Amino acid sequence: MIRRHLSRVLLAVALVGARQSVFAQDADTSGPTSPRWNVEVHAGISSPQNQSNGSGALPTTGTLLQGEISASTFYFGDGARLFNDNQRTIAGTQSAVIVPLDGALLGAMTTRKPGPALGIRLERALKERFAVQVTGDLALDHLEYTPEALTAIETTRTSYIPALQRALAASPLTSSVTSVSTLTDHQRATQLFATGAFVVKLKTSGKTIPYVEGGGGVVLNGGNTPQASLVGNYSLNTPAQLLGTDTVAITFSQENWTEVGLFGGGFTHDVSSKWGIRIDAREYLFKNTGETDIAVTPTLGFQSTGQPFPLVNAGSLKFATTAPLSGAPVNASPTFTSSGLQGHLIVSAGFFLRF
Repeated sequence: MIRRHLSRVLLAVALVGARQSVFAQDADTSGPTSPRWNVEVHAGISSPQNQSNGSGALPTTGTLLQGEISASTFYFGDGARLFNDNQRTIAGTQSAVIVPLDGALLGAMTTRKPGPALGIRLERALKERFAVQVTGDLALDHLEYTPEALTAIETTRTSYIPALQRALAASPLTSSVTSVSTLTDHQRATQLFATGAFVVKLKTSGKTIPYVEGGGGVVLNGGNTPQASLVGNYSLNTPAQLLGTDTVAITFSQENWTEVGLFGGGFTHDVSSKWGIRIDAREYLFKNTGETDIAVTPTLGFQSTGQPFPLVNAGSLKFATTAPLSGAPVNASPTFTSSGLQGHLIVSAGFFLRF
């Protein structure tokens, strides 16, 4: 993994370093001893490297109580499995079943997309060849659901309706089933890298000075994150007497901050003794703290029309005033926790003033 991060930086440094030949004709030297400070503003492009490593587990969403299904949801996990097993038992292998969301929930559902970057830098020369820097880089990226996650959500949503309709068909009463997904996608999710670095200049004379750098600091995560929800509803009889609502909320979270290391390089070019330009490429490495969280809220409802409440028995699946969405709610619970290192390459160009 470190080799992959290093190759990203070496490639970026090679690309920006190639431009050094443009300034090679300027052979004038500039004194390294005075002035010793420079302040810089820069802008560029951030290129995050998304990792899919991690581990996950699903919360309990269903069980059999005295031979009857008690589920928190039918969208994923035990609830979906028990529902599908029951349908296959009573209606055969060709029966309509729910495509559970399990696979998507047990993997990385979001990805960070590249965006612009802005930053400031303060540098202090120590000796002719060495300097230290304090830098703040703000990456204006976006977080969004992966195409695979969006496909999985939609497949689960659409499979829910015919599966429950087939189960409710055991009753001659009128029934209705809906399944709706809501997405808040492509959210601005900033990352602020506040770091210090030690700089080694690869040459000490001339207007164009290449260098390498390394250091560390912290990365602060901000902005918004993607969210999704699935809401299934069923009702039985007209006017409705039995009602059930199956609600699943999917969110992405990450730690507010974490330690970060950096390495990279670039070059500076003196336009005059007072100011110049810098091309810089640095790779930030930090712990991947992304997490997929799930919350489940089952709801049962009923209303009297003066007639006895309907009861539908379909194998171990019973639709009644106390079933089948009688499982316990699930508070925000992680289904996938990322691991390993996250890489973020920022290539920038800026100008600096000496003082």
